[in-house]
Parts: sequence; C-alpha cells; structure tokens
Amino acid sequence: MAKFIVLKNGMDHKVFNFDGNIARVGSGSTVDFQLETAGIEGDLFFIAKTPSGYEIERRASDLAFTINGAAASDRTLLNEGDKVGFLDYIMIVKYQQQEQPIFVSTAPPEPEAVTPKPIGQGTAPAAPIVESKPEPTPAPETPRPAPKGAARATMIIDSQALAQQARTTPPPENRDRSVAAPVRPEPPAARPEQPKASKKQKITSVYTLCMLTGQHKGRAFEIDTQEFVIGRERALCDLVIDHDEHGQPEMAVSREHCAITSTDEGLYLTDKRSQLRTYINRKIIEPGQREFIAPEDIISIPAPTGEVFVRLCFRGQENFAPMSFAGPINPRLIAIMAAVIVILIIALYLMLR
Repeated sequence: MAKFIVLKNGMDHKVFNFDGNIARVGSGSTVDFQLETAGIEGDLFFIAKTPSGYEIERRASDLAFTINGAAASDRTLLNEGDKVGFLDYIMIVKYQQQEQPIFVSTAPPEPEAVTPKPIGQGTAPAAPIVESKPEPTPAPETPRPAPKGAARATMIIDSQALAQQARTTPPPENRDRSVAAPVRPEPPAARPEQPKASKKQKITSVYTLCMLTGQHKGRAFEIDTQEFVIGRERALCDLVIDHDEHGQPEMAVSREHCAITSTDEGLYLTDKRSQLRTYINRKIIEPGQREFIAPEDIISIPAPTGEVFVRLCFRGQENFAPMSFAGPINPRLIAIMAAVIVILIIALYLMLR
C-alpha cells in the first residue's frame, strides 16, 4: 500500500491512500483522484502497481511534470520520498512500512518420554542395559576427631633446638627464589560503553530548515524526527543554537525554545514557553500555541546579539536568499536592545567617576 501527500501551491494538503493496481489522476467522474484546478479535462496520468513498486505513466501528451526537480519521461518508477511536480501541485510518495518477518524457532524437538510396556505372558523380559560408569576417584581421607574421653597425644617442644634452627636459617632476602610466584589473572578488559539509542521516532525527511542568520548561517538541517526541537540544550534538541555568529555564548535562546511536529496534514510549530517567544513571518507565537507552517515561511527567534532567521524549504529545494517580506521591527527586540544600551551607559558613567 502507498500513500501520496498532495500539496497545492505548497500549502493545501490532501492524502491519497492507494492499495489497488491502477489509479487514474485528473478531472472527471471516472478518475480515482480528482484535481481542483480549472482547465483540466480527462486523465493526466496513471499510477500503476508493479513488482518493483509504483510507476507513473503520462496520459496527457501536453502535460509536463518533474520528479525531484528533473524532467520525467512518459513512464517512471517512483521511489520512497520522491516529489512529483505538475501544474501547481506537488505529490510526495510515501510507502507504508512492511510488517516485520516472524522468525520460527528451528531448535530440534525434545525427545518423547518412553513409557515402559507391561510384560505379558510369553514375552521374555528385555535384558537390562548396564551403563559403564567411570570409577569414582577416592576422596582424600579426612582426619576424624578423637572421641570424647580419649587421651590426647603430648607434644614436647625443645626450645634449644628451635633457637639453633633460627640461627642457621638464612634471612628471607637470601633464600632461594627459584620458585616462581603464582601469576594472578588479569582482570577482563572493560567493554566500551555503547551509545544509547535515540528514543525519538525517525521519519522520512521531506523538509529542511535553511539557516539565514545566526550560529549556523548558510547550513541546512533535515527534519527527520516526529518532533524536531530547536533550543540551547544539546541533550534535548535536534537543532542546537547556543552561540551567535561571532562565537559568543547565546543565553537568550531557551533550553527548549520551540518544536516542529510532523503530521499527515503537514507541519506545525509550537512555542515551548520560551523566554523571548517565536515568530512566523513576523507573527508572534504565544506559549503553547500550535501554528501551521508551510514551505518558504520564515521562523525567527529574537536575541540581543542578532535575530536568528530560518526558512522552511522542501528537501532538495533549499533557498538561502535574503528575506523578501517587509514588516515592522520586532518591538520586544527594540526593548531588549534599549535596556542593554542603558546598562552600558550607566556602567560607563560609574567607571569614569
């Protein structure tokens, strides 16, 4: 079974679940997936199931469509994550995960218990089987305690003989050291610590975040987890922002500033009660608010050392061009910068006194 996520103008989302052998895409009462664009008549293309996967076949000779940005032929095999572009639509291919194979134990069956049969008349009893067992090794004799009331042997200690033996015995350092000391076994080497597996659910990356300013300016990050967290804490975030463009520590970004959640309907951004809030196209996102975002939207995080701007793009269509939207300057950022300037002026005044 396959699932096709259809975007119109990069915003509207529709999901088309396909589990048959062939599907017709176009306009009319006979198609399986109806497009909502004026001027379309009849079938545009077919989607057919083959042993190798799903193929797309062009049915309208004047229709031009691309796969991952490149011009496609009349019949092309679709792979996981491919983006088919035609008219003002983009169709993303997602195959359903296959079921895990069931492993059958190949251990040999346990031998069945044999029940002895009763001996009847005229049946000779079977000869007993005598198993040869190794002869047991005799255990060393343990001295038994003397019975109660028995007389104990008297030990006579000759003090003069002990003194003579002490005088003739060499000191410990001059004794024969030919007998090797017992070798102590070395402790087993410590096993290297295995890295802990990430508990986040991995997904097929369809979108990327293009960093326009800040610490990672000019880099793109794939959104490859169900909940993609942006913030300052490395142990909790997928995209870490803890420095500014000049390498100075950035403390204005919260430990978990915001998160981008992937759903079947698209992407949603949630502000995780950050200190300076999060903005989408200059619109403030309140704490805990869930806001829909689409490709080419600008996500911004205000900071005294410089506002961080991020553009959401499709994977393979990264765009690092300067921002084109116009809007008022962030009032919160102006207040923060004014407070910093006042503090610097007071400090300078106190130093010059």
